[in-house]
Amino acid sequence: MQVFRLSLIVEIGLLSSLIIAGSGCSNASPAKAPPQAETQNNSDKEAETAAASTTEPAAAQPADQAAANTEVKAPVKPVTPATVAEAEKVLDLETFPLPAGTKMQSPRRMAALSYSVDGPLKDILDFNVQELTKRGWKEVAGTRREGPYTGADFTNGDFHLNLSVMQPAPNMPVSVTFARYGNVALTSLPVPAGAKQLYAFPATVMYTTEAPVEKTTEQCRDLMLKAGWTPYGSAGTTAYYRQNAVLVLANVMSAPGQGGKTAITYTSNLLSLDLPAFPEAIDFRYTDMTTEISFDTNASPREVTDFYRKELASAGWKATTDEPVAIEWKKLTIFRKPDQEMITVTTSDFEGRTRVRIDYQTAAEVAEEELRAYMEAGRKATYRKGEKPEIKLVTADSLAVQQDQPYTVKMQVKRGTANAVATAVVEALTAAGWSGKTPADAPVFRTWMLQKGEAQIWVIATEPTKADSWVAVIGAGVTFKPSQP
Repeated sequence: MQVFRLSLIVEIGLLSSLIIAGSGCSNASPAKAPPQAETQNNSDKEAETAAASTTEPAAAQPADQAAANTEVKAPVKPVTPATVAEAEKVLDLETFPLPAGTKMQSPRRMAALSYSVDGPLKDILDFNVQELTKRGWKEVAGTRREGPYTGADFTNGDFHLNLSVMQPAPNMPVSVTFARYGNVALTSLPVPAGAKQLYAFPATVMYTTEAPVEKTTEQCRDLMLKAGWTPYGSAGTTAYYRQNAVLVLANVMSAPGQGGKTAITYTSNLLSLDLPAFPEAIDFRYTDMTTEISFDTNASPREVTDFYRKELASAGWKATTDEPVAIEWKKLTIFRKPDQEMITVTTSDFEGRTRVRIDYQTAAEVAEEELRAYMEAGRKATYRKGEKPEIKLVTADSLAVQQDQPYTVKMQVKRGTANAVATAVVEALTAAGWSGKTPADAPVFRTWMLQKGEAQIWVIATEPTKADSWVAVIGAGVTFKPSQP
């Protein structure tokens, strides 16, 4: 399933639960809109909009009930859901500036960013607000929250996002999370005839209807498919639909707090990657922060692999093998792009079904994984008998040097210099009697493999497009001593 950011879960979940359960309100009228809506200026109340013109008009309602419902404005004009490339042009959280001392809480993605950092809460909030403002984002009036759980909503054209900055206690790190909603106004999504809007905000909109849950669920599905949305998994009473890089979650359930009516809740999220869903997937789940898909299916592993071979080929991906590679009880098919990105499709048998996992990695992540594999080889080599010669490693051209183990050195270098620094290291090793072949040019990372007797050395030069450049030297059967010339 799509993994939501904590603040979004708390705010939307609490609001929906109160209204559906009827806490603090009678069954005769809808729950009161949150304080956020009351404090907004009329000109900024983007959330208080009518149901889309693409749906059938809502049935007429008594004047007193209409007054109790969220104010209805002119219909929102539907827009085409943004592609990954279009969303990236507006804001790429993978390259968004970070405060000094930041510790990542999850991989950085175009549409997902979560980190912790030490510092005053207000300073961290102000830093992020200023960086968003520089990039054309405007804070939505009335959405700023105060206290230890602060943040606000922002817009840039049709795009919306939420910034959450939290510090539960003064002595704790500050947690920062960005949640991007996409560019689709949720009130432009289709709803069954007669559905009445209860509230609407950039990240969520709720309707009620007299129709039963099962019928409403079918109607919502039919309307979403007709509007061009593709099923993208489900969890409980919530169905997921994707179009380009926008994910819509449609929850249909009984609402005792609304007199037993059926509640329809739409929420949205922006996706960092456009991965196809297998048509016959069971319990399909996608996690944007890790760009990972998992599901079960009654289809065979061959059918799953053939589907992704065809679908990914149209997007420029190429399988590295003609047949899946068997590793223990699993079968792997690896797909690559010329820019060294990688997708791994893993299938296995599970209780009579095929269990599938699909992992996407950026080229920089592939390089980091390769580094970890060589470090493991270096660790195992420490148990070999015999002397482990120490090699002097000149690090004059590095910005920072990291040595966590005697057999590994990682150097941060100036952007655009990784290959030159790595080449200098390799030339020095070659002069000392090490031999190996020069790897072909590559857009992001290259690896030299050198050998001398039973000992091995790997040199990785990495030039990521959205991260710092680095060079790593890993040895198996040797140790390194970083030094200046």
